[in-house]
Amino acid sequence: MLSSSSTLNKRMNIVALTWPIFIEVLLRTALNTTDVFMLSGYSDLAVSAVGVIAQISFFLIIISMMVSSGTGILIAQYNGASRTLESAQVGVASILLAVVVGGALSITVFLGAKSFISLFGLEDQVAQFGYDYLIISGSFTFNITIGIVLTTILRSHGYSRSPMFINLVAGIVNIVGNYIALYQPFGLPVYGVAGVAIATVSSQIVATLLMCQLIRSKDIELPFKDFRNIPNAIFQRIIKIGAMNAGEILSYNMAQMTIVYFVVQMGTSSLAALTYMQNITRLSFAFSLALGQAAQIQTSYFIGKGWHDDILIRVQKYFLVGLIVSTSAILLIFTFRYPIIDLFTQDKEIVALVAILIAASIFIESGRVFNLIFISALKGAGDIKFPVQIGILSMWGIAVLSSYMLGIYWGYGVLGACLAIGMDEWIRGIVMFKRWRSKTWVRFSLIQK
Repeated sequence: MLSSSSTLNKRMNIVALTWPIFIEVLLRTALNTTDVFMLSGYSDLAVSAVGVIAQISFFLIIISMMVSSGTGILIAQYNGASRTLESAQVGVASILLAVVVGGALSITVFLGAKSFISLFGLEDQVAQFGYDYLIISGSFTFNITIGIVLTTILRSHGYSRSPMFINLVAGIVNIVGNYIALYQPFGLPVYGVAGVAIATVSSQIVATLLMCQLIRSKDIELPFKDFRNIPNAIFQRIIKIGAMNAGEILSYNMAQMTIVYFVVQMGTSSLAALTYMQNITRLSFAFSLALGQAAQIQTSYFIGKGWHDDILIRVQKYFLVGLIVSTSAILLIFTFRYPIIDLFTQDKEIVALVAILIAASIFIESGRVFNLIFISALKGAGDIKFPVQIGILSMWGIAVLSSYMLGIYWGYGVLGACLAIGMDEWIRGIVMFKRWRSKTWVRFSLIQK
């Protein structure tokens, strides 16, 4: 038992957790950017459509994370406390819940795709592209839900490298599929947006199948035969924690969808510019995102161990590292903004808008680091309700309201919307920083001693 505990402690090292997650984030980011890059040679309207669908897809992922987020925190805390039975039961319960939740989401999107698209008031061609992509990708949401839970189980046991390799394979499958869909190899027809969606879904299915095989090969107990013996309290706790944990991210996504709706009113060029900017600058916060996810796993584990003072100092150091890396990355992107933008579009109006938005993103990304690190750590400690409440207040009271005032009412357009997003990140982030420093989160351990 001592040897096993020592091995787990090594796997919970922040470097061992962070670097595979970082590479995985880069792979996912590159995958999303590749979709946009390859589609940009097909149609700017298609890019605008995928930009809108990305908001809906993210919404579906957040609902899926209602299962996985509670799973990750509970498993890591139980592992920290050396309570392996409860850890295994949480794993089994989360997979069963993923099947139910994912299936419900898939059916909802399949039946309501046209209604969801109509909410954005898009031009006819953009709306058609959006529907073609959503009806295919959204109908397979159940696969994403299961995949997210399996990834969470692996990471919560300290296996963060394995999902990285699997996503590399999935990324290759997706790129090959995109090439077949858009570039007519072997004389094949152009399959367009629908073909890109099929390629994306195929890569996700491959990833989930590989994840299943991987878990079977690791020393992770998942006693499905005894699922009837899992206490209802385990299911309830996963749902309760997951619902609260996903609430802050869900609110963020809904706020972003509202802001996108405002941008749609500003014209297709503004929507395309925002889509390009978000894809270009996503790399700048990839490291901080990975560091935050790793910090959440480590925080949960340390809480289970009772090492409160240790994790208090560590998370603040992680924030400083993330701030330096993210700020340096966005400044580098800003320096080479025009050559980068030229890879995506040559439309002069869109190029000018994207260049301005990248400058504004320096303000956004430097503030985002606060939230990526401290919110993750607070949730890992079990202090979930506070970030959700403050998040909802800030996102809607600052980001959405200010987007409308600056972007539409005062006429600053899409630049005004981006500045509003930055205001939200900074104000909310400073509140989370003070919450962490107060050490209030010590009272919110999710497991009974």
